[in-house]
Amino acid sequence: MFCRRQLAGLQDVLQRLRERNASIVGISVDDPQESRMLRGMLKLEFPLLADDGGKVAEAYGVLMVREAIAIPSVFVVAPDGRITWRHVGETVPDRPTPEKVLAALDALGG
Repeated sequence: MFCRRQLAGLQDVLQRLRERNASIVGISVDDPQESRMLRGMLKLEFPLLADDGGKVAEAYGVLMVREAIAIPSVFVVAPDGRITWRHVGETVPDRPTPEKVLAALDALGG
């Protein structure tokens, strides 16, 4: 489930992410139509992709099988596919701030 506040915050720092050669993609088990509507409503310049059946969440180890949702998580993935930083929430509202994501990129030299 996407968090509107977090998505809007990431949109706010999108240029700063780009300056670090980073891009962002939101992935959720939410209905694709709902994600499209949310993307339009928030005027997001990055894609929100559908994880039908939770396969991506499962591969990243964040699928809550009984709930059919993913644990709120942020992953920094290097161009070679390595996960170089992650934040996996312990509760639904436990999500990193955009500033924390930027700091993680800076610490990695990104």
